[in-house]
Amino acid sequence: MQSLFELKTKITPDLTVFECMKEKAIELLSDAEKSEYTQAIVLYSVAGNAYSTIIRNALSEEKADEASLLRKIQEAKDNEISFVLCMWQDKCIDIPSFAFRKSLLELTEKNSESTLFVMTADGVFGIKLSATMK
Repeated sequence: MQSLFELKTKITPDLTVFECMKEKAIELLSDAEKSEYTQAIVLYSVAGNAYSTIIRNALSEEKADEASLLRKIQEAKDNEISFVLCMWQDKCIDIPSFAFRKSLLELTEKNSESTLFVMTADGVFGIKLSATMK
């Protein structure tokens, strides 16, 4: 896979949506047990709904936190995701795990167009989920 800096599909994201999602991630992390492998995942659907969870240990093989979030989305019949934000405990913004991204694609192929927020030396960018799966 190419590094995020090499991908030519970077887009300038809607910073209003980004700021709201970032605030939610910070709130989730402030209430979570502290671990260097803890992540907050915040999703924003095409229908305008927000979904979020804490991943207690992103390096664990146990994926109950991710599965619970995906179940909520499926139960709401709100499978198409516009934006994805993944924040580590140290407030670094990164793309979620490959397994989680693959699960989003399994919800609906339309999620290949979801925008993942990433932080770079040049600021916040969005990248299409499909570009991260190569």
